[in-house]
Amino acid sequence: YFKSYLLVKKKKSTLRKQWYQRRVRGRKSSGEIPGSSRTSVSSRVTLVNLISGKEGAIEDDVTYASLKANPDTIVLIVDGVRFLLFRKTLLAHPETMLGGMFGQNMERFTQGNESGEFRIDSYSPEIFKAILGYYTNGTITVPYDGNMYEIKEACDFFLIPFNTDTISSENLSSLMHELSNDGAKQKFEGFLYSQIVPEMEICAQKGERECHIVCLNDDDSVEWDPEYPPAVGEEQWSMIKSSEINRFLKYIENREIAKVVLQEKGLKKIRLGIEGFPTHKEKVKVKQRGKIQVTYYYVQRPFIVMSWEKEEHRSRHVDFANVSTYSAQPARQSDEAINLPTNLNVVVDEIEQIQLVRDDQGAT
Repeated sequence: YFKSYLLVKKKKSTLRKQWYQRRVRGRKSSGEIPGSSRTSVSSRVTLVNLISGKEGAIEDDVTYASLKANPDTIVLIVDGVRFLLFRKTLLAHPETMLGGMFGQNMERFTQGNESGEFRIDSYSPEIFKAILGYYTNGTITVPYDGNMYEIKEACDFFLIPFNTDTISSENLSSLMHELSNDGAKQKFEGFLYSQIVPEMEICAQKGERECHIVCLNDDDSVEWDPEYPPAVGEEQWSMIKSSEINRFLKYIENREIAKVVLQEKGLKKIRLGIEGFPTHKEKVKVKQRGKIQVTYYYVQRPFIVMSWEKEEHRSRHVDFANVSTYSAQPARQSDEAINLPTNLNVVVDEIEQIQLVRDDQGAT
């Protein structure tokens, strides 16, 4: 354990050092650190010239100054790397963040540094270069081993559509996975307010602080014997008959998305999975002493468990100082020496009911 702790601490220190070095390098390249302007631009600046399509170190200060002085060009700094492009390239997509940022109505709010450059430190230069492909040729090209999740996050940040029209990648699995995550989130939010929240409201009106919902198919029929119900308590279950929700929650990725959505809504103790649910009696067997054993037929259906209790840590508190304990009398004593309760028949009935529940669980 101690060795693992040291390895984690060393890794964090290395990552912190690398971040600091990138930060200082970026500040030097933008002229924020005093004295950094004395260094030659060619020795400290990497330029991605989207106008000419060239990429590499700037040859001299005069060339860079002439490019930057053009009022039709914009220089964006991302982690020490400068991106040079025409202003009209960004203005061609005013619905995006960069297009709106450099529009005429936003010029007074968008201010660069002393050199007239604009810093964007949200993403790495590689991700930002891929994003700029949307402005230059209308397509974001992602390599097969590229991080599709970061591209998706960057598209959301810069307000760029993320779909098969704007993303070009040979790795269709990663692309479809991110598209499915978006669709699953929107789909579950629709399920949440149309079918799940009404069941939660019913539980809340009963004074409950949590809800256990089972998602059945439209054609599932639940027929419980009121005299011999299954081991689960009927009052603790809420049932939703929706084949669409059932089909949606059968994927573990969709259940993870649903869990994130419920957490964003402030719910706690969230559990999603698939479990057996009794639908109807399968067989009835009479055992010794006339006891009846009922076996139910179980189907595998998704379930959702969530809680909105605020003081759950206090609800579970038990004051053991006020709990009375009773010891059983020795078996060899006579019945007259033991104070038997007057409602003995009721107690025996409860014991038989508990035994019946245990038999049902063992049978299933």
